[in-house]
Amino acid sequence: MLPPSAIAGHLTAAKLWGLPVPDDPSTSVWVPWSCGGIGVEGVTVHRWCERPAATQLKGQPVTTAARTFADCAGLLGLVDLVTLGDAAVRQGLTSPDRLRVATGMTTRRHIRAAREAADLVRPGVDSAPETRTRLLLVLAGLPEPEVGRDVHLPDGGWLARPDLSYPACRIAIEYDGRHHADDPRQWRRDIFRRENLAAAEWLVIQVTAYDLHVRPLTVISRVLAALHRRGHPRAPLQPTWAWQPHFS
Repeated sequence: MLPPSAIAGHLTAAKLWGLPVPDDPSTSVWVPWSCGGIGVEGVTVHRWCERPAATQLKGQPVTTAARTFADCAGLLGLVDLVTLGDAAVRQGLTSPDRLRVATGMTTRRHIRAAREAADLVRPGVDSAPETRTRLLLVLAGLPEPEVGRDVHLPDGGWLARPDLSYPACRIAIEYDGRHHADDPRQWRRDIFRRENLAAAEWLVIQVTAYDLHVRPLTVISRVLAALHRRGHPRAPLQPTWAWQPHFS
């Protein structure tokens, strides 16, 4: 039996917040250090000396989104943790600054991973695949693309809002999910947007789930080649291999 002071935490809290995390059938809770032995099947118990930051979610005590992010640093890899952070910021549950502050609440063992992930969280990311695409490029040593920046015509008229972009080089990177093909209206909007960008001499690179999961190196190569063609001043001659452990 869990005590009334128990607080949902870690991956359990992330799922309650509606954040993207791997499936985990167990339940994780925080309880005071003073609580006696708790033996509940399928429940992982974490003990606190100082109560973690928490709130009520649908009548249930749960760690805040920022504290949840910090606690998950020991459970998730870098890409999954940044994906969680991007989603939490997108949903208005926290901010990049709050995530950076919260990393001080995690254990010494995981604080470095938490801080690295918090520094990579960005506002305005629309989906998990966009996070993964951005991190693939950054970990490969390419310049970081801008997230969701509006593109305007010379006369000031709005043109498009690519998922990722290098505005100075007029390069747009668009994640093309399956839902785009299944929604005729979205599909038409995508076509018009890409035609408009092409007419304004933007280079549009489309990335699919297959590209990310099966051939990530081709994504890196395509974007790097585009950066070279457009003369990006910080484009490396060759990508690094730091991305490989996270996208294998």
